[in-house]
Amino acid sequence: MSPTVNASFDPAPVPSAEDLVRLWPLSWRRPARERVVSLLVALDGPAALDYPLGSRNQRLLALHQALVRRPVEARVTCPSCRTDNEFALPVRAVAELPRAEADAVVRLSVEGVELTFRLPVLADLIPVAGRPPADGLHALARDTCLAPRIPRLGPDALDRLADAWEALDPAGSMRVDLLCAGCGREIAADADPADFVARDLDLLVDELMREVDVIAGGYGWTEEAILAMPSPRRRRYVELIVEGRAPARRAAAVR
Repeated sequence: MSPTVNASFDPAPVPSAEDLVRLWPLSWRRPARERVVSLLVALDGPAALDYPLGSRNQRLLALHQALVRRPVEARVTCPSCRTDNEFALPVRAVAELPRAEADAVVRLSVEGVELTFRLPVLADLIPVAGRPPADGLHALARDTCLAPRIPRLGPDALDRLADAWEALDPAGSMRVDLLCAGCGREIAADADPADFVARDLDLLVDELMREVDVIAGGYGWTEEAILAMPSPRRRRYVELIVEGRAPARRAAAVR
């Protein structure tokens, strides 16, 4: 059975501070793309594995906007002068791109034979992550081909298939054109939002855990009670403790 590629996530659930600390994978040794998929599966259930790349990107950027509440800052190194260029991902523009249709397919003529391919989803993309591009692309072609057998596709056919997939799922490819701040060269930057969303969620969860550490040390309250507070209230308690105005280890009820 082919996956449903436009699985709906409206209204998109946004985790609470407590849920985010509990659900976000803390192992920085795992690739960002694996960690964000783990979070999406925890939030949206197994249906998240049926998201095409564009739906994953839109879902991640919506989560970032709701949780981090600032632009997604990305970085690309100029291939000419090695200058690091920072830019903001076009979150609004990506959010407005159409989602792939459930029955979207690509028909590709290869050596006189017409082959039909469905759009790859996260369940297809996870196993090929980290493989050489040509090998990964051929594996995706093999796994998404709706014919019983598929010939080994050459570079031209693979390129045509990749272009056709991108046309069906425009939010799956995030390419930003900019001028290098160092040498002025035009750069077409390909950005994977998973990298930058994971970076910012690491910072957010680290900040939340530091607040828990400070407040629990000052008042003896539980992690659950501390994370259930509104963010401004947590920060004010941290300020009071840092200023030395909060009694040490005082057991108190959160009201």
